[in-house]
Amino acid sequence: MGDTWRGIYPITSFVLEALTRKRASAPQEHLSEAELTLLAAAEFWAAAARGTLESYLQPEPLAQLRIAKQAFTGLGAVRVVSLLRVAVDALSQRSIGPQDTHDIILHLDERLARTDDNVEDLIARYAGNIANESAQYATML
Repeated sequence: MGDTWRGIYPITSFVLEALTRKRASAPQEHLSEAELTLLAAAEFWAAAARGTLESYLQPEPLAQLRIAKQAFTGLGAVRVVSLLRVAVDALSQRSIGPQDTHDIILHLDERLARTDDNVEDLIARYAGNIANESAQYATML
């Protein structure tokens, strides 16, 4: 897909770029928990769509997969969460080497490509919910 993955919905690309810029430009300002969830899911999904999931997960694939699992749980992507749980369990085994890790991530990548979860829609909805909550909060001030 190349390095310029844009997602199916323009909101996905916009959210990913906006939250990445916010995180980079204002390190003293913390992203909200909802924004962190959205950013983790969008970054992970973009890496999977670009075919760069294995490099995205480095240097700590297990930790990165746990973060992604938590993010996709927040989005309600139950099938993706199930796939991530299987990968986390496999990587948690004591005696796995680099080739095993590669194979587990490759298998995960293949299964993610066929998931029934409409991740783009879930990301867009979650982003919309964050925007609505922010707008409601702003009107209360």
